[in-house]
Amino acid sequence: MQNKLFDSSTIGFIFAAIILFIFIFIKNPGLAISSTKNGFTIFLKYSLIIISSMLIATYIQALIPKEIIMKFLGKESGIKGIFIGTIIGGLTPGSPYGALPLFSGIMKIGASLPVIVSMVSAWGLWSIGRIPFQIAVMGFRFTLIQVISSLFLPIISGYIALILQKILK
Repeated sequence: MQNKLFDSSTIGFIFAAIILFIFIFIKNPGLAISSTKNGFTIFLKYSLIIISSMLIATYIQALIPKEIIMKFLGKESGIKGIFIGTIIGGLTPGSPYGALPLFSGIMKIGASLPVIVSMVSAWGLWSIGRIPFQIAVMGFRFTLIQVISSLFLPIISGYIALILQKILK
């Protein structure tokens, strides 16, 4: 199912895009055409990011010995792996198009599900690359409170994933 090019989500998005294009075209054909051009520009930009991140993920798989991943991030790493995954996730910059393929590559090498859950949680909550922008937009006080209040959430989510993984075998 993962290898299907046109799954239900893809078909739904294509259908929604066509319907929205028709509505906009009826209202203002020029706006529909310029919006489509803008959409393709964004597509090209993110395509390059996605391709690059996929390459980085496969290069990391080739460069990092599986034994190291298994030792520090694998099933036997337990809470230690969750802590390491949290640090890696928090230090990973970038958008989902860049970070998630990286995490997926680490998981394919042998990192455990709880470690990847903590990694993704830390990246989503307090990615080091986002904090300066968050300070600029939301303010230092808000960012400080947000980071401190969510400091242990990636560890907790990794631990919960560890428990769920055992329950849902």
